[in-house]
Amino acid sequence: MNLIEPLLRGAGLATALLLVLVGGVRGGWLQRADLLMMLTCIISYLACSSPSLGCGAESAALPLLLGALVFPFAFWRLASVVLEDDRRVPWFAWVGAAAMVASGVLTAAEYLPVPASWRVATSGLVHKFLAIAFVLAAGVRAWRSRDGDLVESRRRLRWIVMGGIGLYSLAVTAVEIHLQRAPAPAWLDLLNVALIDMALMGAAVFLLGVRQGAQEALFEPAARRSAGPMAQPAPPAGASLDAALVERLTKLMEEQHLYRDPELSVGKLAAALQVPEYVLRRLILARLGFRHFAAFVNDYRLREVIARLKDPALERRPILTLALEAGFGSIGPFNRLFRDTHGMTPSAYRERALRL
Repeated sequence: MNLIEPLLRGAGLATALLLVLVGGVRGGWLQRADLLMMLTCIISYLACSSPSLGCGAESAALPLLLGALVFPFAFWRLASVVLEDDRRVPWFAWVGAAAMVASGVLTAAEYLPVPASWRVATSGLVHKFLAIAFVLAAGVRAWRSRDGDLVESRRRLRWIVMGGIGLYSLAVTAVEIHLQRAPAPAWLDLLNVALIDMALMGAAVFLLGVRQGAQEALFEPAARRSAGPMAQPAPPAGASLDAALVERLTKLMEEQHLYRDPELSVGKLAAALQVPEYVLRRLILARLGFRHFAAFVNDYRLREVIARLKDPALERRPILTLALEAGFGSIGPFNRLFRDTHGMTPSAYRERALRL
């Protein structure tokens, strides 16, 4: 009997379990719930992909099967939370995840009375299509938010981890589509487990101490802000801060209203401030407490809209017009930001403000 494959699989399971336990204790279970969910999915996949276990053959193994099937959704969710500080899950994502898991169960659970032809031609393809869609959506999020990410370690990590895991997940899915329900060759299964082990070992090195500062930057909760004077958190001890540069930045934003440009980018603002991009990124992150450039700019935009919603002279001016004039590219992101900040719609806020 070949002992290499079970030994590698056991090492991967042990590493993933260690990451779950230590990562949860070190950072808090709630704070890192999405990372822990993805690690749990990897544990389930390592267990279910074992030729000796056969998750699809026994109903008792259904929790492991569900965990393995949820991985693409967990990967997308981790990209949303870690890379964009976005914890919202739209309804269509829930629907897609439910359809992906349900079709995956119908395909893999051999004890269910499903015709073999239907498993491959219908439910199997639905599961693979939705899995690919979630992985690609995570990649789009990683690409879309790359320039506005102000956390340097996170900007590097998105290509190393999100790109690597995403491409590998797509490759595994392509192989599964090619094999359909046939078992993978022994050498391919061994290679798959070995690569997963290497990725887990790398994650353990990163998350368990070698890059603790970067780890904290990844999972630090996003600052909550309301429309009003911009808060400036206390700088870390020994940090070199340029108060004059902050003053110049504030003047550019408040007097020249650069935030009204819907296409404003880090590069454009750095050029206007006459500093390198890395200086501006470090300034906004360390001095003003914003982890995303979009959050920094939208804070100014939102405060302008708030002020105009309180103005009786602008009572009949459409809220959409106010949002577009402040620099928001469309009404959707503005409405979401407004509700997240104030707990009500802009129209309800205007009505209450004008009654006071």
